[in-house]
Amino acid sequence: MKNKACFYGRNMKCQNKKIKINAVSLSLLTLTLLSSQVSAQMELDFSFVQGSNTQIPDILKESSGNVKGEYLVDVWLNGQKVGRQTLSITEKDKDALCLSSTWLKQLHLPINYKQMTPAFNRVRQCYDFNLIQGGKTKFDYGQQSLKLSLPQLVLLKDKQNENWDYGTPGFRLNYNINANKSIGHGSTQNTNGLYGNFDLNANYGQWVLSAKASGTNTSGFTSPDLTLSTAMQSVRGDLIIGKSFTRSSILPDFSFYGASLRSNSTMKSWNARGYAPVIDGVLNSNSLVTVKQGDYVLYSKTLPAGPYSLTDISPVSNGDITVTVKNDNGTISTRNYPVTTMPTLLRTGDFNYDFSTGIRESSSQIDGIFGLASLDYGFDFGTVNFASLVHPQYQSLGSGITVPLGEIGAISSSLNMAWSHYESAAFQPLNEKTQTGISATLQYAKDFGKDTNLQLLTYRYTGEGYNDFSNFKPQNIQVNSDKRSRYEAIVTQRIGPAYLNASGWAQDYRNGRKSDMGANLTISGTVGKGTYLGLSGSYTDSGLSGSQYSTSLSVSIPFDLWESSQYTNSSVNYDSESGTSFNTGMSFSASDNVTNNINVSVGEHQHTASLYTGVRFDAVQTGFSVSQSEQSTALSANVSGSVAGAQGVGLAYSNQQNDTIAIAHIKGLKDIKFNSSSPTNQWGNTIVPLSSYQQNNITIDTNNIPENVELLNSTYQVVPTNQAIIVRDYKYTTVNRYLLRVLNKQGQPFPMGTQVKTDKGVDVGFVANSGVLFATLFSTPKYLEIQNKKSICRLDITGIKPGSNQVTDVRCQ
Repeated sequence: MKNKACFYGRNMKCQNKKIKINAVSLSLLTLTLLSSQVSAQMELDFSFVQGSNTQIPDILKESSGNVKGEYLVDVWLNGQKVGRQTLSITEKDKDALCLSSTWLKQLHLPINYKQMTPAFNRVRQCYDFNLIQGGKTKFDYGQQSLKLSLPQLVLLKDKQNENWDYGTPGFRLNYNINANKSIGHGSTQNTNGLYGNFDLNANYGQWVLSAKASGTNTSGFTSPDLTLSTAMQSVRGDLIIGKSFTRSSILPDFSFYGASLRSNSTMKSWNARGYAPVIDGVLNSNSLVTVKQGDYVLYSKTLPAGPYSLTDISPVSNGDITVTVKNDNGTISTRNYPVTTMPTLLRTGDFNYDFSTGIRESSSQIDGIFGLASLDYGFDFGTVNFASLVHPQYQSLGSGITVPLGEIGAISSSLNMAWSHYESAAFQPLNEKTQTGISATLQYAKDFGKDTNLQLLTYRYTGEGYNDFSNFKPQNIQVNSDKRSRYEAIVTQRIGPAYLNASGWAQDYRNGRKSDMGANLTISGTVGKGTYLGLSGSYTDSGLSGSQYSTSLSVSIPFDLWESSQYTNSSVNYDSESGTSFNTGMSFSASDNVTNNINVSVGEHQHTASLYTGVRFDAVQTGFSVSQSEQSTALSANVSGSVAGAQGVGLAYSNQQNDTIAIAHIKGLKDIKFNSSSPTNQWGNTIVPLSSYQQNNITIDTNNIPENVELLNSTYQVVPTNQAIIVRDYKYTTVNRYLLRVLNKQGQPFPMGTQVKTDKGVDVGFVANSGVLFATLFSTPKYLEIQNKKSICRLDITGIKPGSNQVTDVRCQ
């Protein structure tokens, strides 16, 4: 006979409230509380609960101590839960538990084992905490927990406990591939384009081999970085060998082949994690947006029509960033973003440094090895900067100071002097082969109340004989330096619910060349229930190519569809070269993994309709767009993602990209998530993004854990170094759960409190009300056993399927 009852699992479900499985835990709690209150000199007898013929359970015998068996326990250290672990108790552990170092280290406890020597049992090769003054182990049968107590003397100090994790040998590859094809109509030619960006790390021990490469099918591939590096906690910096960039707050940066030891501010806090300009605008149609600094492509991707904003593109060095927008009809527009920032003020006693040596990378060969030293140090009054560069054909010396002025703001100034030695001086008086010059910079920043912020006001003067080492060409002397003075200003202003951002720059030259200047102005804000309004304009005047200006008015209105927010967007744009255009579109998505955008654009010289669809899979993100105009039909496809592998766990994939990652591994289980990651693959692996040099909690999502699985650990804490590949193995045990009603030979339920064991004498639990027994077993025994004063009853469960949500009757044999 089978009766429905409550089935105990992660979430208790009750199908028939007449039989309550809660009686098991209630009876256990009652018996445990009663046993703790009885004198140590007497053996307990609960015959009034169990029935006169039932043997007293072992756990209620004062002389029993720790009861032999195999348990799944919650482990606590000094009142803090530290994990879950399978605990095997033998006859030798009756009086005091002895825990092996292997068992303890699986919990990643902050124990200094050198201080635990007095507690080590050499015969059994385990630790008895009771042998340490202030140490104690307590196994709580009723709560199925193990409570450990240790004095502070044998625990690792805070700094020791926060040791960086350099990770596991492995690799991580981030990739972004974009392909586009334009099919011309009439006289317009067909074009094809392919862009790829790859970022590879190969890790071994404390070393990381890092390689970045990007390029197109027409220009080929270039690599701005190819380095072998290691993080050094003692000097709060990185040792880098290979191709990289210098880092100095005074001297212009340049790429080189060599070695450097430089500070890393991310090792100390979240502050000062690098500068990234805001690159925004409005696209009339699906357009290819390419961001370059010098010859290196920072970003290239086809974006849907409408407003866009790129805020996470970090420059590889100081210098102008060029943004090129190529519309699907072939129209190309270009904007420049000057990247010159005031050095960050340092706290008293804080410092940044860079010591580099090697060979400069340049299209113009320059022989010899350079040496560079740069140091920024914080004093009470401000920050002092020093930098020097030495090369057989070039020397430079510079210093600077940044001072906070309280309500007045902050001011920074620097002065560089350079000596350039040339191989030829055909145009120089007296055949002088050496030029000397200076470069001076003055910067100012201030908040004018809570609404106005002068982010940066910069003036730079370049002397007639001054050259930066990054541009130095020793083959022929430069009679004069073209650049003379540069002015820059960036201002933000809050106007009610809106913000105004304004920037401008001007550059003048020697030798009669006309000055350059440019300005950008944007005012934007949200009104009503999420309606966005934006007005922007830009102006550039180049002495070589003339003036160009543009303006745009855009509006975005949200609406609800499919129980989520969707958007319509419209804009009117004017450009001095292409004239006036109007576009309108809608962005909508039926799920979190699929986004769509449709757009129609009408201009003086073009009419375009476009469709963009982005689909996010577990392993990759994809995008596809198609545009139709009178001149051509444009197709574009994009795929991006990350793949990683590590020793002992295999491969993992993700649609997210991050420099520092963890591979969470749970053997044999698919579709498990960690910290909202992609689900685990066929090997039980998934990639979890991490923050470098910060404490990260990697926590498993238990929603898809099978009912017969008991996790031994659900959260790991880790402080990874930059670009580390952390592997965390989530252990679990498979259990068999039985919901039984045990009956004696006469078919009557055993009384509440009856103890049940396996055929090997391992304790199973107690019978609850109405003879119900919930048993969790690590393996299926031949039979269960109930022993009373007169006889032994055996219960055959070999034919019963574990995990059922119904009570199964089993009779004593």
